[in-house]
Amino acid sequence: MLFSAWPAPSKWEYMLNDWQYLASKNWDGLWMMDHFMAPNNPQDNPVSESFTSIAALGSLIDNVRIGTMVAGNTYRHPAVLAKMAVNLDHITKGRFILGIGCGWQELEHSVFGIDFPPISQRVKMLNESADILSNLLSGNEVNFSGDYYNLSQAKLSPAPLTDKIPLLIGGGGEKVTLKTVAKFADAWNIWASPSLFERKLAVLTKHCELINRDVSEIHKTVAINILFSDDRQKIQQLKTNSWSLIGGNIDEITQRIGEFINMGVNEIIVAAYNKDSYQRVSLEQLDIFSENIIPLFN
Repeated sequence: MLFSAWPAPSKWEYMLNDWQYLASKNWDGLWMMDHFMAPNNPQDNPVSESFTSIAALGSLIDNVRIGTMVAGNTYRHPAVLAKMAVNLDHITKGRFILGIGCGWQELEHSVFGIDFPPISQRVKMLNESADILSNLLSGNEVNFSGDYYNLSQAKLSPAPLTDKIPLLIGGGGEKVTLKTVAKFADAWNIWASPSLFERKLAVLTKHCELINRDVSEIHKTVAINILFSDDRQKIQQLKTNSWSLIGGNIDEITQRIGEFINMGVNEIIVAAYNKDSYQRVSLEQLDIFSENIIPLFN
C-alpha cells in the first residue's frame, strides 16, 4: 500500500520547501497538478508550471516517486508530452510517472488562447493521446493516423530508462474515460469517497473484462482531502464543497482509509491545497496523517 502527498503548486521558494520537507517524511510519492492559473482569483494565487518544476525538484529530491496529477491533454501534443516525460524519466532516474487527463479548466484555456473543445471531443482526444503515449513510453516506434493526431515513425531517443514510463489516466467518465483507462493505463486516479470509488471501479472492471484485461494490472489511486478535527459542524460545512473530504479523529479517518484499501485502492494521495484557489494549506494535517495512519497500513 502506497501513500503520497500532493502539495500546492505555489511560488518556487514555498514549493521547494514543501517538497523537501515532505520527502523527508514517510511518503512514497509526491504529485504536482498541471495548471497555468487558479480557477478563482488567479492574480492572488500564483501557480508554478508543472513540468519545469518537476525537472528542478526531481534533481534535488531522490527518494520518492514523482508524477503529474494530471497533465491536461489539451495543452500539448502527445508526442511533445512523451519527449518531456522521457527527459523527466532520466532526470529522476526512473521515478517519474506521467499522469494525464482530458483537461477541464475553461478559464486558463480562454485566457491563454488554448482551444477548449466540448467534453465529447476532449475525451476522444484523450483516447488517441493515451494510445500514442502508451506506445512511445514503452520505447516503441509509433505510426498513428487519427482524427486529432498523426505520427510517422515516431520513437523516443533517448529511450525510457525502464521497460515503460508508467502512464496514469485521471477521470471517472464511465462511457469513454474509464474505457480508455482499461485499454491504455498503467494507473488510474479519481477524486472519490469510498462509495464513489466502489461504483467507478465496478465500471472499470467491466471495461477490462470486455478486452480480457485483468483490472488488477491497473494501479488504482484515490485523491482525498483530510481534516483531523472533532468539530462536526466544520467538517460538514467543508464536505458540502469537497465530497472527497475525509474528516474526523484519527480512528475515524483510519477506518475510512481501511475502506478504500479493502475495495482495492493501491495508493492514497492526500492533497495539501485549497481546491478552489490552489492556495497552500498547513502541512500539519499531512504530518498527523503520516505519523499516525501510514504506519498502521505499512
